[in-house]
Amino acid sequence: MKDCRRITQPFFLHSGNKISHGRAWLLIWIFVLLVAGCGSSTGRIINVTNEQPGQTLVASVGDTIEVTLQTIGPGQYGNPVVSSGSLRFLGQSPAGAPNPGGPRQLYRFEAVTSGQAQITIRHTGGLPQGPTPPAFTLIVKVK
Repeated sequence: MKDCRRITQPFFLHSGNKISHGRAWLLIWIFVLLVAGCGSSTGRIINVTNEQPGQTLVASVGDTIEVTLQTIGPGQYGNPVVSSGSLRFLGQSPAGAPNPGGPRQLYRFEAVTSGQAQITIRHTGGLPQGPTPPAFTLIVKVK
């Protein structure tokens, strides 16, 4: 006579199956971690200098944009102005060893949400009778 009992447990918990509870949970966790990792950001570091002012670049959410600005002579670059919430300003610090020609400054930004932002960093404290160096601008399209 044929056994017609209905199996109501999932296949991996059935007593006739060789997969144990622990192994089933391990497989589930591996699957969850793989799916979660598929949506992670690229996390690239994009480097820009003041030799490339006015350019437009494309970044992904999670990317870091590092802007290194060199001043020749007196003065330095001031605080950045970011036009939208697509980028978050992470901070400013000296860039490398001191340079006798003038300060090198590193500005760090993180792409946090899709959109477009313009970064503007003005130069301050130049020569009193000379022209003021132009502001550094950069447009970032975050995808």
